[in-house]
Amino acid sequence: MGTQGPSAKEILLDAVEQTLGADYLQTIDPTDVSNIDGDAKGPAITEAPVCITQLPIPPAFQEAMDRQNGLWDIVVGLKDHIPRWVPGSVIKWAAWRAGFKSQEDADYAAQQLEFAAQKWNEANVGVTFEWVPLAKDATFVLTHGGANGTTLARAFFPNGEDLNYVFVYSYAFSKEWKPHMWNVFMHELGHVLGLRHEFAIGDVRDEMTTDREGEKAVRIDAPDPMSVMNYRNEPPQLQQSDVDSTRKFYSMTEDANGKSPSIGMTQVIDYTPR
Repeated sequence: MGTQGPSAKEILLDAVEQTLGADYLQTIDPTDVSNIDGDAKGPAITEAPVCITQLPIPPAFQEAMDRQNGLWDIVVGLKDHIPRWVPGSVIKWAAWRAGFKSQEDADYAAQQLEFAAQKWNEANVGVTFEWVPLAKDATFVLTHGGANGTTLARAFFPNGEDLNYVFVYSYAFSKEWKPHMWNVFMHELGHVLGLRHEFAIGDVRDEMTTDREGEKAVRIDAPDPMSVMNYRNEPPQLQQSDVDSTRKFYSMTEDANGKSPSIGMTQVIDYTPR
């Protein structure tokens, strides 16, 4: 019986480690999040938050690519199906120190993401999140994305890639948004679960509606302008409608003939987290 070779994720991480050293892939333990005040207030927010779906390159990989050719990045796109994780999946995540301005910023971001992950776990939507200490065991890694205007963060949709990333940008550390970083991560983890922006179809009125997303999007339930997946001049908050719709999404099963579930005419495809 042959032994299984290293995964693409392990090969990639090993290449970075060989180029930069193990310290460059140092991870962060989110430690205790019990002291996070979910009701903390910051200065008034004067513009709606922004997140993106284009993929930048993690600082650890960019540094390695600058020194050695052959490393690659991952591009996530949606085509003719609705992606979700296999119901009951555990999405494991780690956090890298590289790229953050300070250890304090790195620890803060990891704690805020852990707090958001716990909130989603408490909602019992059919998939859970779990922190792990090593990137090789993670489905995604939290990493700093540098400065990107007023963009706060960037996530990904369910897919079959070996390793994905949630980026947090410098603007998320601004005095307006830093107290609400966990709210931002609530929105981003919604994407990780497979949720699109509430305005993606164009039936929710807000300042972003004119920029409807081009990839195919379908709606499960009635639109909710207060959805955690919508943009407003206030921190996003998980609504009961978000919980109900996500539970419904992850409760869909094959029909009697073994055909995958569909929403309208669009097929749901399940991915197993790696």
